[in-house]
Amino acid sequence: MKAIINYWHYVSVYLAGATALTAILGTFDITTKLLLAAITMFFLHFFEEFGFPGGFPLMGMKVLMGSEEMDSTKWDCNNLSSMFGNWGFLLLVYGLPLLLPEVRLMTLAAMLFLFAEVLMHLLLFNLRLKSFYNPGMITGVFGMGAIGAYYFLNVFAAASFLWYDYILAVVWFVAVFMFCFRSKLYWSLGRKQGYALTDQSAYGIR
Repeated sequence: MKAIINYWHYVSVYLAGATALTAILGTFDITTKLLLAAITMFFLHFFEEFGFPGGFPLMGMKVLMGSEEMDSTKWDCNNLSSMFGNWGFLLLVYGLPLLLPEVRLMTLAAMLFLFAEVLMHLLLFNLRLKSFYNPGMITGVFGMGAIGAYYFLNVFAAASFLWYDYILAVVWFVAVFMFCFRSKLYWSLGRKQGYALTDQSAYGIR
C-alpha cells in the first residue's frame, strides 16, 4: 500500500486510461461523458504536477502558502497528503455527480471548477512566479478549459438554474477544497513519515 501511495501520481496515469476507455466505450449521455473526460484530465493533471515535469509542491508553497522554505522535508506535504487531497477532491467534486446525476448543482460545480483551474494555471501561478509555464498548466488550461468550454457552449441549459445555484456550486467546491487541502486531517497526513516527495515531485525536472 505504501508503494502505491508513494507512486500515486503514476497510478493516476493508468486510472486516466481506464476512465478514458470507459467514456469512449460506454453508452452514456453527453454530460456523463464530459464528467468522465474531466476525471481523465485530472488524473493526467496530477501526473503533470507531481510526475513529469513535477514541481507543483514547491510552487504551491510559494504561491498558495507564501513560504520561501526550499527544504521539502520541512513542508507539511508528502505523497500521502497529496494523494488524499487530490484524489479526495476528485472523488467528491467529480465522482458524486456521476453517482447523483439528478443533483444538477454538483454537475454545475464540477464544470465551474474547470475554469478555476484555468484561471489558476494561466494567470495566478504565472503572474506570481513571473513565468510562462507552471506544473499542471498544459492539462489545466488546454484540457480542462476545452472540456468546460464545450459543456457551457453546447450542453449547459442556463434556464434550469437560478442565480443562487452558481453561488452554491462555488461554495460546494470551495468547501471540498478546504477539507481536502486545508483541514487538520490533511496537515496531519502531511507530517507522517515514509511518504516523502521525490526531488522531481517536489521541485520538478532540473
